[in-house]
Amino acid sequence: MKKKKRFIAQILILCSLFVILFAYAMFQGGFVSWFLFYSFLPFSFYSFAIALYPWRRVTVRRIVSRRQYHAGEQLTVTIEVQLPIWFPFFAIMIGEEDILALNMRPSKRIIPFIWKKKFSYTYELEHLPRGEHTFTSIYLTASDFLGLMKKTSFYAIKDTIVVYPRYIAMTYRQVRELFEQGTAASSLQLHRDQTMAVGVREYVPGDRFSWVHWKASARKQQLMTKEFEEQRSDDFLVVLDRTPTPLFEELVTFTASLLRAAIHAGVRTGLVSVGHDRYVFPPRNSEEHLQQLFSHLARVNCDSREPFARVIANEKRSWTASATLCYVTSSLQEENVFLLREMAMRRRGMLFLLKEEMKKEDHRFVDMLRQSGISVSILSPHTMRATLQGRGE
Repeated sequence: MKKKKRFIAQILILCSLFVILFAYAMFQGGFVSWFLFYSFLPFSFYSFAIALYPWRRVTVRRIVSRRQYHAGEQLTVTIEVQLPIWFPFFAIMIGEEDILALNMRPSKRIIPFIWKKKFSYTYELEHLPRGEHTFTSIYLTASDFLGLMKKTSFYAIKDTIVVYPRYIAMTYRQVRELFEQGTAASSLQLHRDQTMAVGVREYVPGDRFSWVHWKASARKQQLMTKEFEEQRSDDFLVVLDRTPTPLFEELVTFTASLLRAAIHAGVRTGLVSVGHDRYVFPPRNSEEHLQQLFSHLARVNCDSREPFARVIANEKRSWTASATLCYVTSSLQEENVFLLREMAMRRRGMLFLLKEEMKKEDHRFVDMLRQSGISVSILSPHTMRATLQGRGE
């Protein structure tokens, strides 16, 4: 509405100038007054031509070379304009109406002296941020020589790109070395195959009630537990902490690196991501599964309204018993520590802690977790960022 009023005001100003100069020439007479009137005529006709130009028939096209990128890469966009009628425009400004999703300034450029019906404008956006970004529309602005008339037309052209998170190229061997930091426990959890009992033993706290061997307990006059054959499980279930944190991009980067390394090594890997929305990807091993995980990590935000410990407590019942749990977080709270220690009585887990600086309380929590059999790896976000910069990402 404001643009329409501005356009009407510009037309009224042109008409007023035309009438004033004509009246001045009629009443004043003489060479000077008529010279001013006739000198203004070409400029006024040019301004009216811009206002009456069929802008709705202009064809505008945005060309994006790819639809999928990784964070930190460069995007090249070309805007092509096809005019329906040739007109000697003094200048045309081309720009994107909104690139706020990319947290960048709108791209625009003034192209002077348009003498062709078809022209283009190419621009680049560097260091793309992670996420799904949508370009909404393109605008063209034409102006006359005196700046009395400006006509802006918008063209709704929607294009969407997906920017996947960055990742550090790690081998599965390097991942296992991270698992083994701080504890001598095996990097892969052993789980019991409950389909094959190989013996009985005395009951110990933490054994499931369903494992009790009632006949042997009656003979021994004490609780006896079935002894199952232990098998090695390579299944991973990565649990991402989505509570608000300034290190969330680093958490996503490491999670993406971990998932990629495990799946490329043939390990069945899943992901638990709970925040404003809830996504649980069961352990699988395929490139299609990795693509789904990266697609989710491209859109994920640190928008969890519940503490990480409460998320784990709510979700742990739905996790498969055979999978090794890998927690990725940037904060250790007392509530988290007690819950993880309780869960360590039934299954071993791994904790990846991204911290800029470890405090005395953090070291105490780490020692408590390691004493409970949980492998804890402390990672430096500064080192991670330096590694990514070294790769040119």
